[in-house]
This record gives sequence, C-alpha cells and structure tokens, in this order.
Amino acid sequence: MNHFETLEKEIETIKKLSTGVGPNSFYAQEVLRFYSIAGTLFKNFDLENLSSADERYFSHILSRSLLENYFWVLYIFDDKNQKPTRYESLLDSFKKEYYKLLNEPMIKNKAELEPADPSWSTIPRGLDVNSMLAQLKNDYGDRLSYLYFIYRISSFDTHGKNLSTVLKSVFGKQANFPHLKLKYAFDLISNQYLVVLQELHNNGEI
Repeated sequence: MNHFETLEKEIETIKKLSTGVGPNSFYAQEVLRFYSIAGTLFKNFDLENLSSADERYFSHILSRSLLENYFWVLYIFDDKNQKPTRYESLLDSFKKEYYKLLNEPMIKNKAELEPADPSWSTIPRGLDVNSMLAQLKNDYGDRLSYLYFIYRISSFDTHGKNLSTVLKSVFGKQANFPHLKLKYAFDLISNQYLVVLQELHNNGEI
C-alpha cells in the first residue's frame, strides 16, 4: 500500500480540520505542509536514489523540517489524556524561540513583527526531540529508529558545511555521507498521519 497516496485521498477532510486552533488543527496544518513539501519532492526527485549533492541540498533540508514536526505530532497524540498539556509544550517552545528572535541585537526592524510578551523570557527551555521521544508510551519500533536516523543526518546537512571539500579536508579522502531513502521515510510518516486521523474519527473529533 502506498500510504502517501492514501493520505492524499483524505486531504479535503484534513483541510476542514485545519481551520481552527489547538492540537487537532496543528496536526491538520502539518499534514498539509507535509503533503505539499513531500509531494513536490516526489514529483522532482527519485526519492529512492538521491545520487547527487544538488538533490540533497533540497531533499535533506526539507525532510529535516518535516521530521521535526512529525515528532511533535507523535508526542502530542501519543496519549489523548496528555494531548492538551503536550500541545501547550509546543506553544511554549514557539514562545521561547520567538522571544529569542525578537531580542537578537541584529534584528533592527522589530516593528514589522508581532511583539513578544515579556513573560515569555521566563519560560523554561523547551523539550528537544530526544526528550519528547523518551516519553512516548506506544512502541513505534524500527520505523522510529529509522526516522530518527534520517532526522539526525538531515539536521547535520542543514548546516551546509559537509561539502565535499570540507569532508576531504577533515577525513583526508573522499568521505561517505549518506543519501537518505526518503520514499520509505515519507511512507512511514504518511501511515502515522493516517493513524492519527482514524483516531480522531474514532473519538468523534471529526
């Protein structure tokens, strides 16, 4: 089964769910973002054989963005009793990062941005991916291990320093750096988003 194609058939339902606020709308808007970005990559690249550096510049960096919010969706929806609290953790993470953004000395045109509440400065440092995944009660098995591997490799790629000249300088040879199998990764993500959608149906939230 191609889970991405199955997810595509649910897009109209997901669009309707995306119009509100709260954890369900966050999930829906992230699914739409995933559908847009992953769908674009599917159309333009062979995601089972990303052989060139030029392809990786796009695919790895975009997949990193998708995976970070995928882990948030897992964390928020893993336990329905914890869903509101865990969604608040996401909001706190945003507030903390936004406050930090507005207080960077190099940001001069702050009037163009929404002001940050001064109380946001006291919000504790947000959860990192490892902390979130450690709290999951469901067993996601090998698929989560594989997706975390992709997340770490693509996160490293996002910094843009692992160009061939840097790798040769560091290792003294033409070094290997993985070209990720993103088709499989996107299928795993699509499947989990379908699982969440079914749970929302079962709970009468759609």
